[in-house]
Amino acid sequence: MKGQAEQQKGVTKTVKKVKTTNKRAPVRLWVKAVFTGFRRSKVQQNENQALLKIEHVNDVASSRFYWGKRVAYIYKAHSLKKNTKFRAIWGRISKSHGSNGVVTARFGRNLPPRAIGSTLRVFLYPNRA
Repeated sequence: MKGQAEQQKGVTKTVKKVKTTNKRAPVRLWVKAVFTGFRRSKVQQNENQALLKIEHVNDVASSRFYWGKRVAYIYKAHSLKKNTKFRAIWGRISKSHGSNGVVTARFGRNLPPRAIGSTLRVFLYPNRA
């Protein structure tokens, strides 16, 4: 017994520091929206007005919150520009369209037709509250 106690006194304990990772998901400051098409009539369509269906928005009252919010269509190109292949076309939600929660958005450059059906990001800023 005495031999074991003497050996333990001479040994220094090393404690490993375990790095804890954040188990929660990162905060997402945008909402998904689907680009359903351009605003149009029977005869013509306006390419400068895009119709977006925002996730969990089903009526005009809840779509009013998103008026003035920024929208980004993010796509991947073939060539590098500013050390990235990803590019974005920015726009802004201008008004509601119909009574089903669809909104109208205007973009700096018109969205390409291949973007119909793709996901856009509706950012929760600028905040009007």
